[in-house]
Amino acid sequence: MEDAINFDSLDLDSAPKPRGKTDYRIGIIGCGGIVQASHLPAYAKAGFRVTGIWNRTIETARTVASRFSIERVFSSWQELLSSPDIDVVDISLPPHLHPAVATAAAEAGKHIMVQKPMATTYPDAVSIVEAAKRHRVKLAVNQNGRWDPAIRACRSLIQRGALGTRLTAFIELRTMQPWQRFWEDAKLYPKLMILGMSVHHLDQFRFLFGDPEYVSAITARYPGQKWAGESIAHYWLEYGDGFFASGLDDGSTWTRDYGIRFRFTGSDGVLKGTIGWPDSTYSTLQFTSRRMDGYWHEPIFQTKWFPDAFAGTMSDLFQAIETGGQPSISGEDNLKTLQLVFGCYKAAQERRAVRPMEIS
Repeated sequence: MEDAINFDSLDLDSAPKPRGKTDYRIGIIGCGGIVQASHLPAYAKAGFRVTGIWNRTIETARTVASRFSIERVFSSWQELLSSPDIDVVDISLPPHLHPAVATAAAEAGKHIMVQKPMATTYPDAVSIVEAAKRHRVKLAVNQNGRWDPAIRACRSLIQRGALGTRLTAFIELRTMQPWQRFWEDAKLYPKLMILGMSVHHLDQFRFLFGDPEYVSAITARYPGQKWAGESIAHYWLEYGDGFFASGLDDGSTWTRDYGIRFRFTGSDGVLKGTIGWPDSTYSTLQFTSRRMDGYWHEPIFQTKWFPDAFAGTMSDLFQAIETGGQPSISGEDNLKTLQLVFGCYKAAQERRAVRPMEIS
């Protein structure tokens, strides 16, 4: 492997680099914590133009607009969608609201960035994709975990053959759930960890290794937890070549040892590291070859998942608009990730391995 790859010459800090036209006018629908802490700082750093904003609490919208020099605060999201001064809408609402707002955006002829998960059910997600197709607008899903610098570096190394024959992949998350209050609504959100958090890791596994043949899962709750959905999820993906990927996501109700770590192994190499969340630190990566006599190569990243990745997702959408192609995180592509999400729930309920195509 080391003969085929010159590690010292690799540029592995793949910061989002906007290409082509970047002055599309963005309208923000919903300005909660993640928009204020990640979307808008990333857009400002990249030089993107946010021309309008709406939030359920109008005073919050005005405060955010003042902070980020946003030209206009709209009185309703419908008013924002009707504005000729908006080209792209960035929808960051509780996901049960996504279908109605995203469909209306497509009908208004606006290109769409919608926060993950795209919807709380698979049919609702399909309805958003079909609306975008019907009205010929571009639809991207903010699966920004693909733009974490360690994950993108791993993809680059895997594509160059750094693992040799791939064998196993593992991601482990420790966090507290729920991070957002709307997940506590038992009627609207009977699902939690896999839909809200594991969706990142399932999408990252697809990004790195492709689509699996089967998915299996088990879920659990903490005694006395106040919300309805699962707080613990263990899931694994099986591939036709014998490779498998596994995730363990634990939403503890009391410990504080938060973090994400990963390890990808092959016949010739190992990639391992951490993802800088939720403390917004830099992600880390170490990789080695069986021929490197125990030496581990460790690049130092200059960008972070939060907030830098959010410029990557939006610039990906901009490029699709300009070229007439599809974003790499298109709604249609994201349906395959959601097949794994809802496949996990089906597998856990029925205690069996599920083919993703069973979710339709």
